[in-house]
Amino acid sequence: MALSSTDSEAAKASKKPRSGLDRFGPFLAPLYALALVLVFLGQRMSSSSEAEMALSGLGVAGAVLTTVLRFVWAPRLGGGGANQGDRRSAERLLASLQVLGLVALALYFGTTERGKELFGVADAEPEVRARFEAGMLVAWGALLWVTLLPLFLGELALAPMRRTPQPEVRRVHAAISAAFSLAFVVVYSSMFTYAAGKLDLKVDFSYFRTSRPSDSTQRIADSAKDPIKITAFFPQLNEVGNEVEGYLKELAQRSPKIQIKRVDRMLAPTLAKELKATQDGAVIFERGKSREPLYFPMDLTAAASKLKSLDIDAQKILLKVMRETNAAYFTTGHGELSSDDDPTGDDRSAKKLRALFEAQNYSINDLSLTGTAGKLPLDATVIVILGPTTPFLPEEIESLKRYRDRGGRLLLGLDPEAKIDHGPLADIASLTWSKTMIAHEKIYLRHRHNTADKGILITNRFSSHAAVTTLGRNSGRTAVMFAGVSSLNKKDDKNVKVDFVCKSLADSFSDDNGNYENEGTEKRGSFNLAAAVTKPIPVPADFEGKSVPEFRAFVLADADALSDAALGNEPNNLFAIDLVRWLGGEESYAGSLNSTEDVRLEHTKQGDQIWFYATIFGAPTLVLGLGLLITRRQRRIRRPSEKTA
Repeated sequence: MALSSTDSEAAKASKKPRSGLDRFGPFLAPLYALALVLVFLGQRMSSSSEAEMALSGLGVAGAVLTTVLRFVWAPRLGGGGANQGDRRSAERLLASLQVLGLVALALYFGTTERGKELFGVADAEPEVRARFEAGMLVAWGALLWVTLLPLFLGELALAPMRRTPQPEVRRVHAAISAAFSLAFVVVYSSMFTYAAGKLDLKVDFSYFRTSRPSDSTQRIADSAKDPIKITAFFPQLNEVGNEVEGYLKELAQRSPKIQIKRVDRMLAPTLAKELKATQDGAVIFERGKSREPLYFPMDLTAAASKLKSLDIDAQKILLKVMRETNAAYFTTGHGELSSDDDPTGDDRSAKKLRALFEAQNYSINDLSLTGTAGKLPLDATVIVILGPTTPFLPEEIESLKRYRDRGGRLLLGLDPEAKIDHGPLADIASLTWSKTMIAHEKIYLRHRHNTADKGILITNRFSSHAAVTTLGRNSGRTAVMFAGVSSLNKKDDKNVKVDFVCKSLADSFSDDNGNYENEGTEKRGSFNLAAAVTKPIPVPADFEGKSVPEFRAFVLADADALSDAALGNEPNNLFAIDLVRWLGGEESYAGSLNSTEDVRLEHTKQGDQIWFYATIFGAPTLVLGLGLLITRRQRRIRRPSEKTA
């Protein structure tokens, strides 16, 4: 039986003596890895210099020896055919990878004390030495990873083919090439992660997020004339502390007056005692002798709600620290929206508005005009008259006019549903008030699902006035609600400037007969719903104040727009915040606050019934209907095919 040429070559190869790589090649890569492990043990795990020298020296010697043996044995591979030539090139490539590993060891040597002395950086400046160490660390770590992964994957591909007469060396090259790609991806990702960690930038895509500083809070911080020190007392590596510190750093980036510091309370007991921080999680805002604390639970789950409203709380504290407390007086005795829960269930109370004033650093007071004899409190920054249901007496109106003439601030909410004449109150601001309510046939808010809902108007028509800055900027995606509103107009008074900051939508109509239907004779158009009024106050010739005083009033044709029910609507809440700031002369702080709190879901009995019946009957009916439709279509398709058959 004749032998083929391939069989004869295999027979000849089997008779030739095996080279060192044939016998010991599979052990070179593991021995090389063991040598590197010995270097690691010598540098990191040894407790004495003698052990360090012994282990490190043995490791370096082993790495050099395995590399030299691979280079020496590669040319001695048996046979001179093309297959053995490919085999020799593969072995030389693996040997070259081991040389790169030795270069990585040399770079690592540069990070040791002896290496620093050799490179002349042992006595350099700390900043130069730190840069050198960081550069060498990245260099030897990246080079070692790019070396080891291709080496071991290439050795793994070559191992089963060492004794074959025709090794498929292309597999070795393909494995090494793929390993190089993977190694470079890992190195790049590691460097990118390291570089990103040095950037003072935070992006959070999780469901739970700490609120970020809003533009409004940032403007308040920017307006600080004196330095504001913020000291956060949190232990190291505390998650809540990390979240709070991230917020404070972002706030301080744009505000040069803000100085932040994070301190471990146990490591700074003197400072904690001075700032009266008696527990971890305390954040102390300090300006001069004025100090205000903000407290957080130490557990992230427990602190989640506080972190979501961090921007709101931080703004309150900043306002308290930066300026003196203003005074807001809410009139009583005329059936105004009260500070108590409304027993009728319509939320005709002003608890949320009072809380909003408090958040802007106002002290809240009740004011009864009865018996004042025209003397209103001298410290009243703003007087709020919200939804009176009984008329004011003439002498009370005169008291308010005297308050106006000395440069006071008024917030007037006139309620047309009260069925009283609000003309005298509107006259204080040089306005006329119409008792006729406004409605819209097409665009309104559904509440009771009857014709009366046409009187619950929504509008996104705002002027560019400072009292509605935020809503004016976002008019394309937000709308304010007015639940039963009349209209305002300006009186002929050249000394008063009136800006109608909010108007109803086009095609609204004046509901003269109160049936919420346009009879054809009722006036259509856009009506004035809110007005910002200013009037300069005459001052003596020797006046030396920083700014000329002026009377300011904000008048709404519907007090319910500032009730608790309305302020549950975010645009109405923004509406209230901006007008309060404008009345207090702080319109530069205008803007929305950031909060990641979940929106409260409100259910009605009627809505729950709809969902109940839709779930019990609607969903099964829909599934059954789809099934019948699909079945009928399949039958129609089958009938023509049956006729053809």
